[in-house]
Amino acid sequence: MAGNNQDLFAVFDVRLQDLLALCDEQDRKIKDLTQTIRQMEEEYRILNTKYTDMLTATSIAFADAGERKEAKRRLSGLVREVDKCLALLNG
Repeated sequence: MAGNNQDLFAVFDVRLQDLLALCDEQDRKIKDLTQTIRQMEEEYRILNTKYTDMLTATSIAFADAGERKEAKRRLSGLVREVDKCLALLNG
């Protein structure tokens, strides 16, 4: 009977170790995927900014007077945003 309990304990211990190893592997995968998500979010933010800048440049290049006024307003907003960022960095 004692030998049977030891066998059961050994099997349980092996399965527990396998489960812990699987948990560690899943934790690593989660960390890797989280890092990938952060990188993709940053890339998305950069691409979105570039897209907005391209829209602004295009609207200036091919715009009539009203569209140029809107583009100028958008550019002024971007300049104000950059100025705020610089003020925060310097302040």
